[in-house]
Amino acid sequence: MLSSPGCWAAYGALLEREYSDPELFAASHRLTVDAYAVQHPGLATDRRAVQSVTIHFASLHAILELGWSHADARAHLQRLAGRDYASLPAALRFDLTLADLDGLPVGQHRERVEQWAISAYRAWRPLLLSVVEPLFA
Repeated sequence: MLSSPGCWAAYGALLEREYSDPELFAASHRLTVDAYAVQHPGLATDRRAVQSVTIHFASLHAILELGWSHADARAHLQRLAGRDYASLPAALRFDLTLADLDGLPVGQHRERVEQWAISAYRAWRPLLLSVVEPLFA
């Protein structure tokens, strides 16, 4: 994953909030990690970057489209590792990013992380859905 130092610091602060609150962690952490990963894909020619985006997109697909629990999505990620996936397109435009969560009150954390995850998923959906759907068959 590639990101600016400021974005990486903001991600760390968001993770710190989730790690310090078991309820928030259980409700949001999987979506936080997946949204961040698909919005920071790294180099489109790097096999690891392609694998990361595809697998984290698959997790978002499992949770947001198929209604899987976060634990089930995480377990499925482990089964998808080690495969080769198609290359990625150039950088996408995202309607909602980590910057939109800056200064967010704790009471709005869960809802806003879910909105962020949905936004990230929708950006990649037209490009990766056909790659990911067979992984759930």
